[in-house]
Amino acid sequence: MLKLLLADDEKMTREGIRRSVDWESFGITEVVTAVDGLEALSLLESFEPDIVLTDIKMPRMDGVDLAFQVRRRYPGCKIIFMSGYAEKEYLKAAISLKAISYVEKPIDMDELEEALQGAVQLCQQERRHMEHEALTKESLHASSAYLRQEICLQLIRGARDEEQLRGRLQLAGLVLPEQPSCAAVMLKILPPPPSPAELEALAQEAAGACGLTFLLGQKDELHTVLLLFAPGDRPLDENTLYGVCKALAGALGEHTGGRFAIGGGRISPGLEELPASYASAVARLQETFYRGPASAAVHRDQATGFSLQEQYHPDPSLQKTVRELLVDGRFGEIRSLLGRVAQEIRQRPETLINSVKEIYYRLLLELEGFAGERGISLFHSTGPDDLPWELVFHCHFFEDVQQALLGKLGQLEQALKERGGGSTAARIIRYIHHHYADENVTVQGISEHMQMTASHLIAVFKEATGTTVKQYLMEYRIERAKELLKTDSYKIFDVALQVGYRDGEYFAKIFRKLTGMTPSEYRERSRV
Repeated sequence: MLKLLLADDEKMTREGIRRSVDWESFGITEVVTAVDGLEALSLLESFEPDIVLTDIKMPRMDGVDLAFQVRRRYPGCKIIFMSGYAEKEYLKAAISLKAISYVEKPIDMDELEEALQGAVQLCQQERRHMEHEALTKESLHASSAYLRQEICLQLIRGARDEEQLRGRLQLAGLVLPEQPSCAAVMLKILPPPPSPAELEALAQEAAGACGLTFLLGQKDELHTVLLLFAPGDRPLDENTLYGVCKALAGALGEHTGGRFAIGGGRISPGLEELPASYASAVARLQETFYRGPASAAVHRDQATGFSLQEQYHPDPSLQKTVRELLVDGRFGEIRSLLGRVAQEIRQRPETLINSVKEIYYRLLLELEGFAGERGISLFHSTGPDDLPWELVFHCHFFEDVQQALLGKLGQLEQALKERGGGSTAARIIRYIHHHYADENVTVQGISEHMQMTASHLIAVFKEATGTTVKQYLMEYRIERAKELLKTDSYKIFDVALQVGYRDGEYFAKIFRKLTGMTPSEYRERSRV
């Protein structure tokens, strides 16, 4: 049984592939789709695909960046690229990321199915190889730790053959009562982590002090699963679970410098309930994202005060407000606004971590766009970590996400101070934002309003922003037009009028020049 994740921003392509391929004939039993790389990234941990079939050119996060994250988290996952862009850099990226195939658009189904068949065969070969290695290790009793790790991860997925699993546990040196009271605990340990032997010793000390046996399983480079089992004569209770987590926190604090977090799951009455305990441990671990490093959150059966419905949703005008404050140079008010946003997010710790990171990612893009219009570079191409999404993606706690945004805000403020002329340019931009819908707006008119000569105005604006007044006005009008075109409330001629163009044909010409498509094409694409 194999799982495939399909990422493509073109709905027709995405749904066409999903409907046209006979997935079962390839042994693929689950297919999940995503509209772009960012959504696909959010699905990785919960879905754990064997194969990723992804377009290269997508908004927000492209296929190359997605493949980089897939390769880092799941080295054995097979990657197939799709693209209508056959440039060399994409082929090089496919090679460097060890993609098994590269299918050009428009998609030829025979070519796609051949690529899928190749991916499936590789998956099956590797599974057979892994099973052979596991059998060899078991038969030679060579790796009790390896067996315990594999059994731990199998238990959180669901034990299908409990009798066989108990036999393997016994082989690994662990005998459980018939219906053991048990619980899952998630450990997040940032690099450099303790060695496997050190972590085993820490778990032994914490669990053994409470009379519990345990299994450890490495989920990925940051996350480890700890399964706790009570003896048959005494069920596991919440106080004992809390005590183990507290002892672990103290020990990990000494070994990691406090860069860890712990999530304790609900207590289950038997092995078959461990997947549910694991799911609640993951949910509790999410809470620590908001609490900060060196924190622990443990499931309680009593009411927690949280509701799964109470997700944080930002004010739809948040980005626009930040943009307006940037234009006015009111950086203090931006910091106050971001402080209120952070406080509201902390009050809803059940909000998905990727949702919060997306909010801050979009705010970073707002800063980047504002800076770029003024010829200021907030992000550099010297390394992959200094990019908006990478900056927030690598943050393990909410306070780190906050500081990443505030750091870039401070960098932008300082750059504007050093540039000089910023206040005059800000006044010009404010004037354009308030009068862009007036078809009679001209450089001469703005200069008269600003009480300076047109030549001086042009020079100051160019120095502060890196662009001309005319170019900025044109680009701002088209950005406003794009917002209006996303709905069917206005005819295209009416949109042109609302952004300062009385001549519809001239508006369409400018729109195409800046976006590469006609207003009608843009409206159609925004509906997909």
